[in-house]
Amino acid sequence: MTNDILFFRLYVLIILVFLLTFSFVLSKQLFMIIINQLKLMFLSNSLQKKVNFNEDFYFGLLGIYLLHGNLLISVAFSEFILEINNDLVVKDLIYASLAYSYYSNSFYSIAEYYYLKILSFAPSNYKAILNLAYLYSNLGYKTKANYLFIRARSLKPTFSDII
Repeated sequence: MTNDILFFRLYVLIILVFLLTFSFVLSKQLFMIIINQLKLMFLSNSLQKKVNFNEDFYFGLLGIYLLHGNLLISVAFSEFILEINNDLVVKDLIYASLAYSYYSNSFYSIAEYYYLKILSFAPSNYKAILNLAYLYSNLGYKTKANYLFIRARSLKPTFSDII
């Protein structure tokens, strides 16, 4: 009789531990869904009010989709923001995120296109030159990569330029 009660209590304890763990994971996922929905609602309100986007806001929303591996949604989101209004966004930021999205998913020619697009209207963009150099280096285009590394070194901002 006492063995039955002991096994029953052990069974209840195991079930409670499992349910607590499961509820923690579930509540964390629900919290993330609610936060993502609130960010999307804030985006729609911002678009209606034509509030300027800043870099942290854009990367926060883009990170929602990239974190879950939704390349198509992140690209569509970036293209949508580019098409809304030219005054709302900084184009090199959007193009850089598009290039990064494609580069991280091994679409190198499209990533190269967006890096070159950045350089077409901002030829001294240090980060774009450096990222394009890394792209060429990974693809085996050593001559192009070396040229861009030298160009990036000549444009590298010094500490006195930042202050």
